[in-house]
Amino acid sequence: MRAIILSSGIFPKSETNGGDDMADIAKKITKLDEKIGKLKERIKSDTAECEKLSEQKALLIYQSLCRQYSCEGQALADMIAREHEQAATSVADDKSVSDNSYADVADEEEMLGQTSFFEKNDPYSD
Repeated sequence: MRAIILSSGIFPKSETNGGDDMADIAKKITKLDEKIGKLKERIKSDTAECEKLSEQKALLIYQSLCRQYSCEGQALADMIAREHEQAATSVADDKSVSDNSYADVADEEEMLGQTSFFEKNDPYSD
C-alpha cells in the first residue's frame, strides 16, 4: 500500500504532525473507490448497449442481403457460399492466366532476335 501511495504522488504527513491527514486520505480513497465503481457500472451498461446496437446492425445487414438476393435463411447462406467459391475459383483462374502470360512475353523476346535478317540493328549504317 505504501508503494502505491508513494507512486501516486500523495505523501501523507506523519502522525506526529497531527494525524488528521490519515483520515483525509481514507476519505479520498473512499471517494476514489466510489468513482471507480461508477465508472465500472457505466462501462458495463455501455458494453451492453454496444452489443444491442451491434445486434441491430447485424439484423439490418441480414435484411439487406435478403432483399438483394431475394431469399433468406439457409438459402441465403448457400448462395453466399456459392458466390464465395466462385470468387475464389475466379481468382485462381486469373492467377494461372497471368503466370502463363509472363512466359509468352519471354518467348516473344527470344523470337524477336531470331526473326531479324540483319546482324546489325541498323542495316543502313555504313
